[in-house]
Amino acid sequence: MAEKLKACLIGCGRMGATIDDEVKDRPDAHLFLPYSHAAGYKAVEDVELVAACDVLPEKVRAAQERYGIPRGYTDYREMILKEKPDIVSVATRPKSHAEIVIFAAEHGVKGIFCEKPLCCSMEEADRMLEACRKHGVKFNYGTLRRYVPLY
Repeated sequence: MAEKLKACLIGCGRMGATIDDEVKDRPDAHLFLPYSHAAGYKAVEDVELVAACDVLPEKVRAAQERYGIPRGYTDYREMILKEKPDIVSVATRPKSHAEIVIFAAEHGVKGIFCEKPLCCSMEEADRMLEACRKHGVKFNYGTLRRYVPLY
C-alpha cells in the first residue's frame, strides 16, 4: 500500500472543523457530509491529518480532540516547517490567505486547498498564482460544493 499523504489544517473554526454540526441533523445530511476540511480529510483513507493550527489555542485543542489530530500549533509557519505536509487546507479569514498560500508553496507543500474568498486583491491573487506555478503546487479553492447535486 502506498504511503498516506500528510495533511495539515490551518484554521480550526467553522469551515475548518465545525460546520458539520450545522447540517448533521438534516434529513438530507448525506448530501453535505463531510463538510469541514478536517472531516473531509478524516474520510479519505489515503490521507492522514497530522496537525492543525489556529491562532486561538482553544480551537486547536477542540479540533484535535474531535478529530484525533496528533499535533497542534498556533503558528502555521512552524507547523509547515516541522510537519512537511503534502497537502494544506487554508480555512482562515481571507486577509491571511495570500500570505499562508505563498508560504506553503515556497516551503514544499504540493497541494493547497483554500477557502473562499480567495484573497483580498488581484495583486494577492497574482502572487499566489505565481508562487504555486513556480513551485509546482496543485491549487484549488472553495467552490467545489457548487457541483453537489443539491445545488
